[in-house]
Amino acid sequence: LPICADADDALERLHEDLPVAAEAGVSAGLVFFYFESIDQLLVALLDWLLAQTFAATDFANRLADVSDPAARIMLAIRRDVAWLPKQRERVELFFDYWVRGTKHPAIRRAIRHALDRYRDSFTPLAQGLVSSDPERYAGMSAEGLAAVAASFVEGCALQIVMDPAQFDVERSMATLASLVRAPAAVA
Repeated sequence: LPICADADDALERLHEDLPVAAEAGVSAGLVFFYFESIDQLLVALLDWLLAQTFAATDFANRLADVSDPAARIMLAIRRDVAWLPKQRERVELFFDYWVRGTKHPAIRRAIRHALDRYRDSFTPLAQGLVSSDPERYAGMSAEGLAAVAASFVEGCALQIVMDPAQFDVERSMATLASLVRAPAAVA
């Protein structure tokens, strides 16, 4: 697949002339003394990237002053969706790693763990939403709603990488809001 080759090329460029070492002001030899392999270096860089990109946030405490549970979860989603265009290169690097993770178990585990934490960060907000209107959310779990919230942001991340000129934060949030206000019955 061309996308796999592109991802491998992007990540392999980290190895060429080791710009990471130059930027840190150390020799490439020192980097490889600390990291026994390029794979260890890639995983360490991924850990840093994940901490900066899909950071699990304590949304519940940050948005505690917002009384409406639906507004709280929408504000959390908006915050992360609005961040995407500003950090497009970082998000694109994340997807390069994602592709590489199909062949690299340590990368796959790190990504899965970060995305699980990110999804779980929405759970307290989703629990507040389910508790606020048990009739409307009957049969739905906070975990399921949290997964949908995280998936929406992750889908927007893919859109910002694939077609940045067409991605619009306001349009995306308005579309989500219309789905939330008027949910269709699921068969």
